[in-house]
Amino acid sequence: MTKGIIVSGGWGTRLRPLTCTIPKSLIPVVNKPVIERQILLLKTVGIDEIILAVSVMSDVLKNYFKNGERLGVNIKYTDEKNPLGTAGAIKLAEDYLKDENFFMLNGDIILNFDLKEMIKAHEKHKGVGLIGSRVVPDPSRYGVLIVEEDTNKILQFLEKNEYNPTDGKCIPMHINAGIYLLEPEVFQYIEPQKKVSIERNVFPNLARENKLHYYSISGVWRDIGKPEELLEGNIQLMNELLKNQQSKNENLIGKNLDVEGKVLIKPPVAIGENVVIRKNCQIGPNTIIGNNVYIGANTEIKDTLIYNGTYISENVKCEKAIIADNCLLHDDVQIVGNNENLVILSSFVEVLDNVRLIAPSESSLSVCHHDVVRLDVE
Repeated sequence: MTKGIIVSGGWGTRLRPLTCTIPKSLIPVVNKPVIERQILLLKTVGIDEIILAVSVMSDVLKNYFKNGERLGVNIKYTDEKNPLGTAGAIKLAEDYLKDENFFMLNGDIILNFDLKEMIKAHEKHKGVGLIGSRVVPDPSRYGVLIVEEDTNKILQFLEKNEYNPTDGKCIPMHINAGIYLLEPEVFQYIEPQKKVSIERNVFPNLARENKLHYYSISGVWRDIGKPEELLEGNIQLMNELLKNQQSKNENLIGKNLDVEGKVLIKPPVAIGENVVIRKNCQIGPNTIIGNNVYIGANTEIKDTLIYNGTYISENVKCEKAIIADNCLLHDDVQIVGNNENLVILSSFVEVLDNVRLIAPSESSLSVCHHDVVRLDVE
């Protein structure tokens, strides 16, 4: 096996306004785009030929990855002129994938586990498809797998709105985790040049023919469908990377960190390259800071995700927030979320001196890209 395909479609509507300026699959996860993390994971099992099935903001993706040389892989692209669904998207790559089995990944999930074990499971079960799965407390948001645990067969595949729990009460169940290992035979189940969903139109047929199995993922898996899941997924992966590193450092620190005077870094923290932190700052815990970020004196940041190129002035407080790329926070700004309700700044947002942005108790607070915030919002 040398090939894989990553489906990078969809508008990422539940992540807006973060996805108004970049495609969902370029959302950063511990300072690398989520889809780049997937490519690097595929490389660990010798997969060096990657197809990106692109549609939304395809030019942005192509400009970022180009031919894949920077990552040590060969990247090709398929373009959907019209929406073709998850199966229709891979059908476009049939000529390239038809000779051997291949991985297929949804480009909006955080993954970090041993793919070699999934390959072994597929070789054992000898089906047409193997679905990576996870048991979750509330399966209603996902495709649900009705399984035979002794054989790892999937008896039924139910898409999101097809699952009707008894008495309306959800119980923990296996769900579709968005990573598949497929045989070329799968293309026989997909009509060409038509909109076909692999979840609704292909997997149910394979399950009825006893050709579909599941594999329980034991490592990191996280859907980034909503902002709070994006923040939680960043923190989860950061902790996993820290646990697995040989140096056993408490934090992940990039090149050229410039720290002035006394700065308290409370682990776990991930800091990208060329970051400047001025005196008397407190950074962390549970904080991810991107590349080329400036943080002024007397600033406190915790439970926060910050993208690249953001400038944070003095006496700023950020807690339970996501701050996208190239934002500007002036002096004495307060940005505070609570629990799952975050403060979210999209790209190129400017927040003027002394402004307080406090998330309400019932929902997150979002600021759209290129906006200038002049007044408090509480």
